[in-house]
Amino acid sequence: MHSLCHHGSRLLRSQAVYLKWFFLTLMLSFPSVNAQLTNAKEYPRQVVLIAGPITGHPKDAHEYEKAVTLIKHCLETSPNAPVMNISAHYQGWPTNPAILELADLILLVSDGSDHDETMHPFYREDRFQVLKKQMDRGCGLMLLHWSTFHPARHHDEITEWVGGYFDYETGPGANKWFSKIQTWEDTVQLASPGHPVLNGVAPFKLKDEYYYNVKFREADPRLQSILKVEPPGDDPADTVAWAIERDNGSRGFGFTGGHFHDSWWISDFRKMLLNAVTWTAGNEPPQEGIESKLEDRFKVMILTGDNHPAHPWKETTAALIHAIELDPRNIAHVTESPEQWLTENDPSDYDVLVMNYCNWESPGWNEKARKRLDDYVRKGGGFAVIHFGNGAFHHSLPSAESSDWPGYRELVRRVWDHKADSGHDPYGEFTVEITSSKHPITNNFYKFETIDELYFRQAGDAPIHPLATAHSKVTGKDEPMAWAYEVGDGRVFQTLLGHSSDSIHHAANLIQRGCTWAAGRSPLTFDPPKSITKTTIFRNGSQWKP
Repeated sequence: MHSLCHHGSRLLRSQAVYLKWFFLTLMLSFPSVNAQLTNAKEYPRQVVLIAGPITGHPKDAHEYEKAVTLIKHCLETSPNAPVMNISAHYQGWPTNPAILELADLILLVSDGSDHDETMHPFYREDRFQVLKKQMDRGCGLMLLHWSTFHPARHHDEITEWVGGYFDYETGPGANKWFSKIQTWEDTVQLASPGHPVLNGVAPFKLKDEYYYNVKFREADPRLQSILKVEPPGDDPADTVAWAIERDNGSRGFGFTGGHFHDSWWISDFRKMLLNAVTWTAGNEPPQEGIESKLEDRFKVMILTGDNHPAHPWKETTAALIHAIELDPRNIAHVTESPEQWLTENDPSDYDVLVMNYCNWESPGWNEKARKRLDDYVRKGGGFAVIHFGNGAFHHSLPSAESSDWPGYRELVRRVWDHKADSGHDPYGEFTVEITSSKHPITNNFYKFETIDELYFRQAGDAPIHPLATAHSKVTGKDEPMAWAYEVGDGRVFQTLLGHSSDSIHHAANLIQRGCTWAAGRSPLTFDPPKSITKTTIFRNGSQWKP
């Protein structure tokens, strides 16, 4: 199985090995060049971003995976960030820990210890010793939010490496917390305005779950407070972000905020953290700070609630949410009553409508719902059609008398016609080949294996340019699996993949890219691994649960 993420990781590792070998040889051969490179820090730093698995907290909080994806994307699209080789890893640790040997910075955002050390990814198996080896050779370390929780028995190592930690073991109260937690909104104070992490950063208002009264070393001369807030009550302004420079030249940075995902859309919050990644990796942020741009979060509404009996729409809808939200710049909602929803609501509040619906034995939609969908697309909305969603409102359905809607076939250029010879290979494994490398949806995308129904002979005469194909054992031909086009001012993405939740998981990156394109947004710089869609959970605050 090939994926852009796996390919990128291999490329990063081989490139990093070559770069470090090249510059080491250059430094040994030319001492004067060595001094210049050491001072200028001209070789690309190796940044390893690690996200822990999502284990709880309401939706849009503790979004570790989305935070790592955004950090990598924002730095790689920044117009003034130094060139760095950035790799993103999920589930709490790199699949191949050898990449840590090359790292100039290891960043972790994850669950932390709280009387159960193994909640923290560093305190499982032999990982702490692996981390110690990297710290001893001079790698930087950056910890965000809950990952700042550490057991007191590692006080010396953690304060040496990153400066401070949330102490949950040595306090006098019943829970033994020395450090404290409160959630409130505050204007963040810039404690050390001259520090490079605060280059270009202005004080900003931030609602957060702040951890404070952090445990530091006594009178640590290396420590600089970066951000302070004033806790409600009698507590004085206290440090919630800090930085250190170690004797071996490496750097550490901690920030106890970052609870809410929406904080990434606060430009100064984002700039401070991108500066921190850059600085902790061994670079100097530009005077104006690291510039980045995040357009407003785009919204996706999945239309579902009915389908052919062989299509488990609740399971595929759940999988679609996780696939679409691999792009952390959007949020996916669901309606199980799409006709009513379109009748009573203005769909233009959403950037993309996703069709995971077919009225197999149900009546067609009323005229108002039809017109609203048609107007929505033609006036600039995005529309994504998944699998048998192309079979809706067709005159060959059992509900033909009330179902037929010719206008839907104009939006959906290839449809399942039961009176013709539309069909599919038996549900099973096959390879999806990418046939267009120029379209934003499939640019730098790679073939992948899936398990699905391979649809063929879909009806329709309007032109399509396949982005992906698969070889049918029944027809003996390469059948189109995905395509995209414009209808009026709107964008339509259609894929015939998606019979089951497993099918959605295998095609997750293609679906994610298709919805992002339909929303009129540029793609992410990389594909988060689709494997994390299988471990995503529905949490409190989710707009819909299966």
